Amino acid sequence: MAPIVPSVIDRISASMSVSGLQQQVIASNIANRDTQGYQRLRLQFDRAMDQAMDTPGAASITIDSPGAPVSIEQDLVALSTNSMQYEAMARVLSRYFSLIGSITSPNRG
Repeated sequence: MAPIVPSVIDRISASMSVSGLQQQVIASNIANRDTQGYQRLRLQFDRAMDQAMDTPGAASITIDSPGAPVSIEQDLVALSTNSMQYEAMARVLSRYFSLIGSITSPNRG
């Protein structure tokens, strides 16, 4: 029996979900950077993607080691980078649906 390969939509959907979770983790770290006793969170993206593909909604957030350096500049760059990656995935998904729509349209050609 051939293995079931997740569809393009499944992979992009999982990527967007994990990216959304990443955005929440980064935002939490930024918002709580001066909070006494706050432990910085970290998302292991690859592991979270594996979990999202196996079990939608599964999370893989870990706490950084105590005393992990906090840099607002690094967090802001990570937030911006993650936002751009999410937007790129949304554009890919939109183009995919557009392509499927033009292939299946009765008026093509």
